[in-house]
Amino acid sequence: MGYMVAVLMLALPLIFSGCGRGDGDPFLSFRSRKARLCGTWTVSSLNSEVVRKENNISTKTTTTVEGDSWKQVITIPSSDSTRTLTGKIAIDPGQEEGTFTFFFDKNGKAKMVYKYEFDEDQSGEDDDVAVIHRTEVTEEMSGDWEFLTGIDNEYKNKERIAFIIEEEKTTTKVSEIISSDDEGGAVIPRTISTNIASDRYAKGEYSVVYNLVELRNKEIKLHQDINRFHLSAQNAASESYQEVGEENITLKLRK
Repeated sequence: MGYMVAVLMLALPLIFSGCGRGDGDPFLSFRSRKARLCGTWTVSSLNSEVVRKENNISTKTTTTVEGDSWKQVITIPSSDSTRTLTGKIAIDPGQEEGTFTFFFDKNGKAKMVYKYEFDEDQSGEDDDVAVIHRTEVTEEMSGDWEFLTGIDNEYKNKERIAFIIEEEKTTTKVSEIISSDDEGGAVIPRTISTNIASDRYAKGEYSVVYNLVELRNKEIKLHQDINRFHLSAQNAASESYQEVGEENITLKLRK
């Protein structure tokens, strides 16, 4: 019996080596990394901090998502100016969970949908009515996904994935909500503006790389290093900006 146990223990690494394993993965799993990744996932938490430098002015944006709660804090360190936005992840009709989802399928297709909204009080001190501006944002990205190979001792094989984006669309709608005590608390919504930005890319032209910190059957933890630089020039005029930061995301298997 002891001999059989020893043989089995020696064979286990060979059996599970084909499934792939990262530092945060379960010790034993009968499912491959691909099988564990494929499915529809809800973002249960997100923490992002990005510093943008433009025209010698730095702006730090911190975004936090916890369940259906959404918060963004924008600061300009040089002036101690701070703008705090508090909102929520939108929930589509008939759904129990918020619409901040990632989808990966076995054929290499991927999609991300991110819907959130926040209110800003625009009422004046002497106004008899409450004026709220509500901003609703929908971000969508679709394309392909693939595992990346290892890089020396920095990354293991299949420890990172590339989300290769082919279509990207952002819809921003701003509405004004006016309520008056004189009218019994009546609410009068009015759309102020609607902006749609849509882009398409050739395959491989634009991608986002995530490090798979943890890959389990019902939970995934992703990390993204952010380091972008943009420069455009026309005649004697030019503009440039750089964004540096990181983002950490926890995904739960969607119900």
